[in-house]
Amino acid sequence: MSLLQKIGILISATLHSIVDRALQTNSLAVFDEYIRQAENSMKLLQSALVDLKVTVKTLRAKYDQAADEAARLDLQVDQALTAGKESLAKARMVRLNSLMEIAQTYKAQYERQSHAYNLLTDMVQILQSKVDVLQAQRDQVATMLELIKSKNLVARSIKDIEKISDSHTRRIMEDVRAQLDTADARLEMATSRLSAEIEAQGGDLALEAQLEERRQRLGLA
Repeated sequence: MSLLQKIGILISATLHSIVDRALQTNSLAVFDEYIRQAENSMKLLQSALVDLKVTVKTLRAKYDQAADEAARLDLQVDQALTAGKESLAKARMVRLNSLMEIAQTYKAQYERQSHAYNLLTDMVQILQSKVDVLQAQRDQVATMLELIKSKNLVARSIKDIEKISDSHTRRIMEDVRAQLDTADARLEMATSRLSAEIEAQGGDLALEAQLEERRQRLGLA
């Protein structure tokens, strides 16, 4: 499985589904594994973002330079024509056409890399938000798991625990559910958009992240 696919799975997983899987397996290992994978993925993305930011800045500088030179040449073509210097105007026009193509190439590369940078940044933010919520709710979920063990209950979700819980545990469940509902709702639109982007863009979107994963494996980081 590629890094992009792993990140896509981590992003698409709802917090409710993670908690429900923890209850079903009667173990916090699901929590810990998600957090571990998310943190590892964020490290790779953040490292890739450093290089990608430099690339974006370089491409923008090259585009600006080419665009400025093209503007000067454009003026020189008009000046040459006005002065009746047909040969000079033609030479400047050839150079201008070539430079315009170069500028457009830099612009396309800059926009594509900027888009990738913004999407990778969004991925980090979503993963960090989910990790923060899971870490904050870990102790409460541990309490629910203890209740499941003490009652020998087979739980598929938080709803199954409501039937046997006391008032204290019920308050914990209500708090956990409220936090999960709020976080999932807040992240739903961004998560759906990013999941669609990951599927649409394929390997191109996370090229820098994939290269960073390879650097880590080769010990080059």
